Amino acid sequence: MQGLGLVKSLAERERELAQKLEEAQKTAEAKLAEARAEAERILRQAEEEVERLAAEYSEQIEAEVRRIEEEARRKAEAEAQKVKAAAEGKLKGAVEAVLEEVLP
Repeated sequence: MQGLGLVKSLAERERELAQKLEEAQKTAEAKLAEARAEAERILRQAEEEVERLAAEYSEQIEAEVRRIEEEARRKAEAEAQKVKAAAEGKLKGAVEAVLEEVLP
């Protein structure tokens, strides 16, 4: 009789442990699902930040390229004006020299 009580007690303890194990598995699965959802949220947020920064840097690069192009254009125009002024002066001198030779 005592053996039967021990077997029942062990069977009851086994059921309790199995129930606790099942509850622990469910809790672990729920926490894992939460962790996955949080990881996905963080990943989406990081991807959005990467896209935002890429767009921001692209805009900054485009603005810098426009600034450099404008500066280069201004410098080229200034240099062209210098060359034109120098050429006009030389042309005027050449015309005067030709006229002096041709006209008495």
